[in-house]
Parts: sequence; C-alpha cells; structure tokens
Amino acid sequence: MGFWDYSKTSDTALRNRSFELRDRIDEVAAYERPTAAQRVQLDEDLDEQRAIDAERRVRRERNLEKIRQAATSGHPDYAVERGSPSADDGFRPQAAGVYGQARRAIDTAARSGDLADDAAEKATRLVDSGSTRERTIAAQWATAAGDPAYRSAFSKLLADPQRGHMLWTDREQAAFRRVEEFRAMSLTDASGGFMVPMTLDPAINLTSAGSINPLRQISRVVQTATESWTGINSAGVTAEWLAEATEAADASPTLDDEPIPVYKGDAFVPYSYEVGMDAVNFSEEITRLLVDGADQLMNTAYTVGTGSGQPTGIVTALPGGSLVASAVTDTFAKGDIYNVQNALPPRFSANAQWCAGLPIINTMSQFETTAGARLFPELSEGRLLNKPINELSNMDGVINATQDNKILLYGDFRNFVILDRIGTTVELIPNLVGANRRPTGQRGLFLWFRTGSDSLVDNAFRCLNVT
Repeated sequence: MGFWDYSKTSDTALRNRSFELRDRIDEVAAYERPTAAQRVQLDEDLDEQRAIDAERRVRRERNLEKIRQAATSGHPDYAVERGSPSADDGFRPQAAGVYGQARRAIDTAARSGDLADDAAEKATRLVDSGSTRERTIAAQWATAAGDPAYRSAFSKLLADPQRGHMLWTDREQAAFRRVEEFRAMSLTDASGGFMVPMTLDPAINLTSAGSINPLRQISRVVQTATESWTGINSAGVTAEWLAEATEAADASPTLDDEPIPVYKGDAFVPYSYEVGMDAVNFSEEITRLLVDGADQLMNTAYTVGTGSGQPTGIVTALPGGSLVASAVTDTFAKGDIYNVQNALPPRFSANAQWCAGLPIINTMSQFETTAGARLFPELSEGRLLNKPINELSNMDGVINATQDNKILLYGDFRNFVILDRIGTTVELIPNLVGANRRPTGQRGLFLWFRTGSDSLVDNAFRCLNVT
C-alpha cells in the first residue's frame, strides 16, 4: 500500500484527483480480463482513493465543527436565532450566513448517509461557484430543500396527498413554508406542485450508472440554479518567436460565451401505497423511481436532441467540419475507423474516447486482416485503437441507404456539457385507477425537471457519417 500525504493539497486539487482516479478505476473495471499490470495499478488507485476519501471526511468534519463554533460565538456569517422550530438543537443561521447554513445542511445530509459523496460534491460546487446571484439561490435551495424536516413533510404528503399535511409537526410545517417562500422568490416555475427534497433531487443524485448511454460518465456534467449556463471557450493564444527590441503581436484570444439553455422535461412516476408507507426504504425507492422515469428521455436528447424545445445532442451539435464521410457510399469499411481517428486534432487526442451503438461495435469486431485474424481484438476489452470505446445505443446502429448514418463518434467528451437545473418539481395524484376505473392501490407523481446539453468545442469531436 502506498502512502499519500494530502494534508496540504487544496480541496479543488483533491476533488480533481478523485475524479481522475475514478475514471481510471472504472476503465480497468470494465475489462473482463485485466492484465497483471492493470490489476496492480487498480489496487494502487483504490488505495489512493481510500486515502483521499479519508482526508475529505476529516475536512468535512473540520468544516462542520467550524460552522458549529461560529454559530455559537456570534460570528456575523453564522448569526443564530434561538427557539426556531426547524433548527437543530434550537439554532438556525440567518440570511447573513446563508452560505454557511447551506454547507451545514449538505454536510449533515452527507454525514447521515442521506446524500452520497458525489451528490454532496455537486451540491457544494453549486454553493461555492458561479456569480453571487447563482451562489445565493443555490445556498437558499440547499438550506430549504435540504432540511430533514422538509423531507419528512414531503414523505407524509406522498404517503397521503390529501391528508398528509394534517400529520405535520410544527417543524415540518415551518420547513415546508420556507421552501414555498424560496420558490416564490427565486424560481420562475414556482406555481403548482412541490419541490423535491435535496436528498432526492435527480439533478443531484442522477448518475445513470446502469444505462447504456455513457454520456453522463464521460462528459462534463454541471448543475445550475438559473435558466442557462455559459462556458467560455477560446481557440487558444498564438505564441511567437520574438527578436530583440521587437514589438510583440497581439495574441488576444477570441472568446465564445454562447450560453447553454435548460429545457423542461417531464415523467409520470407511479408508486404503490406500500412504498409510500414504508418509511425505512421510502427515500431509496422514490429516488430510484424518479431517476428511472426521466433517464431514457434525457439519454436520447443528449445524443440526438434537436436543440429546439429540448437539449442539443452531441451528434446533432456537430457541424459539417466535424463529420468524416465514409470512403464508399452506404458502406462501413475498416479504413473509415482510421480516418476518423486521424481527423481529430492532436490537442484533443490524449483524452479521446469512442462511442457507437452495439450493432456497430459488433460489426467492427468482425473486421479481419488479410490473413483472416481479428483486426480489432481489443474490442473485447472495451478499447479501439488504444482508446476506450463506449456503447451508446441512441446512435445509429444500422446503415440506411436512404439517409446519412452517423454511426461512430470520437473525441474529448470533456467538451460536451450536460446541464442539470436544481429544483425538480412534482405534482401528487392521490389515487390511480385502472382501465375499468377502479383503484389500483397506487398514487402518482408527475415529475418535471430542467436540463440542457450542447457541445462547447465542436472541433473536439469527429463523427463517421456513412452517406
């Protein structure tokens, strides 16, 4: 086991290293038969990941203790009010300490196991990054929707939409009122329905780990509290050799700050009376149902969405300059694969990955050399021409002679952004009925959410188009 001292490493560097390790661990874990060297590297990466997790837990505890001390010492960022019915141990931070209050809510949820580490990181990034307005909205959301009292009030509503509110305690009633006040002040879609608690919100918990659409794993996923997100892109700065006493050229880069908007999606999620009554497993069950209800809709949009009333898919986003035509019309040949990889600029090659539908991957696995051997035997280990390959079922899987067929995608997916807007909302339907208009013993959630996607740098991708 190696030794890693992270005591002087910044939180950002620690988080980035954790992401890097997880990518490597997932890559090796996908192999059916990893080599001995890969197994050794996997063990080392797992040890280092455990060390990072331990350091982050220590820091989380340290930060939480600072918040507690500040709250009891009258620090201006953590002003407190005694006797609040919704406060832990009789204390509640006021507006002046909205950021500290939000971090405390996130830490409390993470420590209790209600919020996974990845979800806690996403929520913390919302509070710590962006403009002052975005951070304030995110902090208010985390504080209101992250209150355990609101979660219990929400659970009682799901168990009985008509009379659940009659079972609320004073603390739950106050927590519910604060969420509604936040929605009225901060969100444009505040009419109707109920906000999903932070620990259940798909925008925070969604990973699509079991999906055959890998875009959430390999792309850049961003959470926002506003209507759009803007990434700043540049073609880079041009350097030059300069003679003595010679004026330097203007190397100012051209910036592109086109925003990525979010679009409204919805899903209907039924659940049984028993699920609503099971307080022990309720959170896990409802999270699973919420995620499953919206997952496939978003997977399709992230791949081939039109950008009109829905997110812009990675395949749709690419202009003609990022498309590589097949050498022969209506034919997918082995030479096309090399042409796609060779067409990607070197700047994006180091982190490039492949995506294709399973039928196309199977077709490539059958390509042979002139001697009859498999041309790409590494496909069985999840790689193609020394780069990872991912199954993306929403891409074209067959060659249709009447249209273009975009069947093989290659590029640096860190330049494709998936945007999730926090503040998922549900409407409660008390009783569902069957075809004969008799109750089925189920209730329903009509869930709506906001999400978007688009390519930040089109030149970071190449897509094979069998014309």
